[in-house]
Amino acid sequence: VGVEVTIQSNLGEVLKLVTDKIDDVNLNGLGLPALTDAGIAKYISLYWGGLMIGRWTGAISVFNPTEGLRKALLIIVPYIAFGVIVLVNYGSYSWNEIIIFSVIVAIQIIGFFIAKDKAIATLKIFSMIGLAAMLIGLFSTGTVALFAFISGGLFCSIMWPCIFSLSITGLGKYTSQGSSFLVMMILGGAIIPPIQGKIADIFSIQSSYWVAVLCFAYLILYAFLTKKILGNQIEN
Repeated sequence: VGVEVTIQSNLGEVLKLVTDKIDDVNLNGLGLPALTDAGIAKYISLYWGGLMIGRWTGAISVFNPTEGLRKALLIIVPYIAFGVIVLVNYGSYSWNEIIIFSVIVAIQIIGFFIAKDKAIATLKIFSMIGLAAMLIGLFSTGTVALFAFISGGLFCSIMWPCIFSLSITGLGKYTSQGSSFLVMMILGGAIIPPIQGKIADIFSIQSSYWVAVLCFAYLILYAFLTKKILGNQIEN
């Protein structure tokens, strides 16, 4: 929760904060024209919409479709969800932006196919992709950096269900207590963003996204450690 909240919480400032000026055009830290609050709304909408895309797609298996239908829905549902986002923000996105995010959605779909509905594999894959996206955002500029950061929402979208199911596996009679403690960890959404904000004050708003890199790195470590722990439980 901490990483998905902090990416968006500081994204508006990334797009608004003027860091340079060329030919009387104010530029933000990504090298794009600095935006107003109204101008950033469509990108914030796309970020949170991306979170819903993954959750809609992740819910497909709940309905127990046939294998063929499941594969078809893994491709169709994400683009239907993306279409809803575009429709709600009708006229806001350029064709270039729609194409770029469509490619990012395709990457998520490929990730779902590789993971094969396995929680640990899903967490590993999307944590790695999320980390890669943050690094691209840190080391690039312009539209590439912008959509790298925005894609973080899409790749975070399926992680919470995976983390929840993996965390309570094997707890037995302590499952309810474990679930309660896990829900309390949502507190990370209130802790991580201020930390990133403080780093932005000290260094720069774009470099503050190293916090998101560390969060994704921790999730990767968690996935590998969980696989080892659950493997030991099965052996015992």
